[in-house]
Amino acid sequence: MSTLTLWTPEQAQLISTTIAPGCSNDELRLFAYACQRTGLDPFSKQIYAIKRGGKMTIQAGIDGLRSIAERTGQLDGSETHWCGEDGVWTDVWLAAKPPAAAKTILHRKGASHPFVGVARFADYNAGQGLWAKMPAAMIAKCSEALALRKAFPADLSGVYSTDEMDQAVEPVTVTAAPVKGDAKVFQAGKAAIAKADTMDKLKEVADRMDTRKGDLSTDQYAELLKLALEREDALQEADPFDD
Repeated sequence: MSTLTLWTPEQAQLISTTIAPGCSNDELRLFAYACQRTGLDPFSKQIYAIKRGGKMTIQAGIDGLRSIAERTGQLDGSETHWCGEDGVWTDVWLAAKPPAAAKTILHRKGASHPFVGVARFADYNAGQGLWAKMPAAMIAKCSEALALRKAFPADLSGVYSTDEMDQAVEPVTVTAAPVKGDAKVFQAGKAAIAKADTMDKLKEVADRMDTRKGDLSTDQYAELLKLALEREDALQEADPFDD
């Protein structure tokens, strides 16, 4: 119901419970802006909002960062090198031991200099999963993400790759206290949705629902979102020429 995104109330509820759990309404609005700005789809798992240490971080896969840079039409290639503890750079890593660092040199059309991202293995190593199986590839992606943000700050500022954040503290699990739900607020919401005879009035109801969310149980809020979505469909069918 927000003008900021094309999310339906049902989709917004899904995002708040699965893709961006524990985020406040303001943080969800910031996440929605990031989705619009980057053109990445949270439902396709291209972008996430994850709470770490009580603070929201917006994360995307390296392919998502590459696609954002490619869409600008300014990306002009990149190259990655690795080095051991001796600091000697090579364009392929063949040693069984993980590299000490990776460096990505990225070129942007029209820029007078390349953009360089250097990532130390000790700083990013998560010590498990793909970091244990493919250490050279993982640290290379981190260096590439650093270079991409340097080259395209207007498009990628504040968006970190999931590989960069693997070593961070575990996401905070937010467990809300059970809410019984105010029956009067719930019934008033149902009545207001039913009376809304224009999209503008329905949006006003949705905004009021958002401010009273704390007075509703999860089931009550989900039911009101469902009713609002159904009412929106009905209003659109009533006036097929209303865009």
